[in-house]
Amino acid sequence: MRKLKTDGLSKLLFALVMIGLILMSVALVTLPWLMDLLFRGSTFYEVVSHKKVLLLLYMTGIPAWLILWMTKNLTHNIINREPFSESSCRSLKGISLCALMIFVCYLFASIFVYATLGIVVITIGSFVVALIAAILYRLVGLAIEIKEENELTI
Repeated sequence: MRKLKTDGLSKLLFALVMIGLILMSVALVTLPWLMDLLFRGSTFYEVVSHKKVLLLLYMTGIPAWLILWMTKNLTHNIINREPFSESSCRSLKGISLCALMIFVCYLFASIFVYATLGIVVITIGSFVVALIAAILYRLVGLAIEIKEENELTI
């Protein structure tokens, strides 16, 4: 069986995810300095504790980085024409769990801090990502079962 030619969209997605990983890594490393630079002279610093905001950003930034890493694995599987593999299943499950963790963190943050539009959007968005990733995880799992069953019958 000959391998199909890899399409450009998959490679473009892989490149975008790699750029996102690099930018996210730089942002996570320089986050304390970025916060000082962005909020210098702002009334936001007077209302909310700097350390609490930094803790929230790290608690949600690391799972977001992991989501990008697992998305890189998914795009790699698509480029290699193996989208229905156990690796894809694990990546989708991990994406779902990380997005759920981000959802819970921002849900608790919205309880203790006045919920702004940004917090509400991130909370709802992470819940939707977790839900879609969980559904895709189950679909890929079923596709793997059907694929294995078909391979046994031939």
